[in-house]
Amino acid sequence: MAPIPSASGGRPAVTRLEASGSSATARIEPQAATRPVKSTSVDGPPSPNVSRPLGRVGFESGSDIYERARPGYPDEVVSYLVERLPLDGRSRLLDLAAGTGKMTRQLRTVSPRCVAVEPSPSMRAVFAESVGRAAVMAGTAERIPVATGSMDAVVVAQAFHWFDNQVAVAEIARTLRPGGGLALVWNERDERDPLIAELVRISKWDRCQPYPVGKDFSATIDESGLFGPVVRRKFGWVQTVDRATFVDQVADEAATQTLACKSEDFLEGLHAFLEKRPAVFSGR
Repeated sequence: MAPIPSASGGRPAVTRLEASGSSATARIEPQAATRPVKSTSVDGPPSPNVSRPLGRVGFESGSDIYERARPGYPDEVVSYLVERLPLDGRSRLLDLAAGTGKMTRQLRTVSPRCVAVEPSPSMRAVFAESVGRAAVMAGTAERIPVATGSMDAVVVAQAFHWFDNQVAVAEIARTLRPGGGLALVWNERDERDPLIAELVRISKWDRCQPYPVGKDFSATIDESGLFGPVVRRKFGWVQTVDRATFVDQVADEAATQTLACKSEDFLEGLHAFLEKRPAVFSGR
């Protein structure tokens, strides 16, 4: 596989991916480490980040629903990571904030040397059932329990927005070997679709979102001076679900518990939304 072309000063180029679909969006940011990284101390208190306590509340329960309803990631995205980072069967991979292991399972088809770190005991319990207990460790993005320079690549899927970004970027860089890569991945709703736009209105996601959906974290990564320039890519895809799975996905506790201004009539509005569209949501 061809190496990643170098930018000025011999720094590896960095790729960022972004994908949109009629019901979800996947954004990915594979970055390559720019130089050997010294061990970074994170002994001091993390900087304030309002999303972090919200994230802890949201993911302490409902992990079985999360596993059942949340989408995985397009095969095209994983193929891109393999090419861009690059990855092979010998690569040492870390799925950081792995949740129930949706991305981990896809990465382990690339390399069996993929391990995961996840802070939530509830998520780790479901992960152990679906992937295996030995593949996941307790830890956070700010304190990653792996040795310095031990990873070829770190992948963060649907989670970077919960991190103390500056601390996490330095800690991730610490874990990477020189020339290693970082990929940030998101699935996001495509609000150009009228149905999705209406769903956003009902759920108040546009007003109550617990994290900055769609935020470009390139500046945070670039300002660290630890990675090459970010390159962004977008992939379109569609997740097909039945009605029950759709309701679980929209209303699972991991999402709704983090909405600061969620209303008690949220589920009532959601079911009314579905009843008006029997041709679209016919599965039970």
